[in-house]
Amino acid sequence: MPAATPPERFAVAAFDALMANIAIVDADGVIVAVNRAWTVFASENGGSSNDVGISYLSVCDAARGRDSGDAHAIAAGIRAVLVGEQPLYELEYPCHTATQPRYYVARVTRFEQDGAHYALVAHEDITRRKLAELEVSSLNASLERRVLERTQALEAGERDLQRLNTELTARNEELSQFVYVASHDLQEPLRTLGAYADILRHRYRGRQFDERADAYLGHITEQVGRARRLVRDVLALATVSEEAPREVTDLAEVCREVQAELDWPPDARLHAAPLPPVWASPLQMRQLLDNLLGNALKFHGAAPLRVTLSAEAEGELVHFILRDNGIGIAPEHTEKVFGMFQRLHGRTATGGNGIGLAVCRRIVERHGGRIWIEAAPGGGSALHFTLPAAQDDAVHLSAAGERTSG
Repeated sequence: MPAATPPERFAVAAFDALMANIAIVDADGVIVAVNRAWTVFASENGGSSNDVGISYLSVCDAARGRDSGDAHAIAAGIRAVLVGEQPLYELEYPCHTATQPRYYVARVTRFEQDGAHYALVAHEDITRRKLAELEVSSLNASLERRVLERTQALEAGERDLQRLNTELTARNEELSQFVYVASHDLQEPLRTLGAYADILRHRYRGRQFDERADAYLGHITEQVGRARRLVRDVLALATVSEEAPREVTDLAEVCREVQAELDWPPDARLHAAPLPPVWASPLQMRQLLDNLLGNALKFHGAAPLRVTLSAEAEGELVHFILRDNGIGIAPEHTEKVFGMFQRLHGRTATGGNGIGLAVCRRIVERHGGRIWIEAAPGGGSALHFTLPAAQDDAVHLSAAGERTSG
């Protein structure tokens, strides 16, 4: 077995093989040894090819210019390590050239040799790591700046949106109040006008007035009726509110109640299948079905009217279909009929005023659903609408309340 090789044999070669620029200084700060990297660096940067015997502390203390602060700090660190005030001193500092940026870290440690104190001063090139750190720092700063700008923009947008929402809410309230007051104020003169027209038509028919005058009075009475219906529908549209109280509602029962209040022909038939309960405003559901069934009555064909209301659950919604065998609707008009004052028929006694389906759309959409119409094969139409399904706990609570009140 070969004898162990003493480490001292490799000490000098290993010292010169180190990539860091290393100098050993004695207790007075005089350089007593340097490695090859130190010599090469000094030669390439205008220094001496052999710095042994030079006072490194004096060189650092004499430094002037933009790098003097780092040089003075390194000198202070060497002194602190030599006298034992601290075991290690480190300092990162720039050492740029005219063509490229460079960064180094100076590390100073203390050791003893032959009863004397020395300091090992190593300058390691950390340019790659430092540039990467600076790039990351720059990216982080840019990201933080962009996040801040985006946050400020979002906050400003949110403030603007809140302001616009506040203004819109105030204007909607003002508009609703205006429509409500205007509608009520219009009702009284219309009632008066209609009443006097009826008096004239009945009291003086065939006496002071001829047939043409009687016809004029009939037209006045008819138009007054139209105007009163229009005012009522505008008022209904303005008062549809998403804040209306909601409860578990059976649309089949509401449908039967509405049918009983309409002028339903004796040969007409309405079939409402058992329907899933919905979470809705009962008053608005009555208004919805009153408009829909009223339309079926207005626009029925020559055959006896047949209307069916069916539904099926679709997740959190209930999908309703109201079918009739009326005169139907052309596919290109299925969206138009939901607009304000949109008529597909003339202004006849049964032609409507073009607001009914707009009211229906607002009621359904305020409940979180949607409404649409399809032409039925073979004539008639199928009107679809969705409403929120009543949850099981709400149904049980409603049933318990009915038993308690009963």
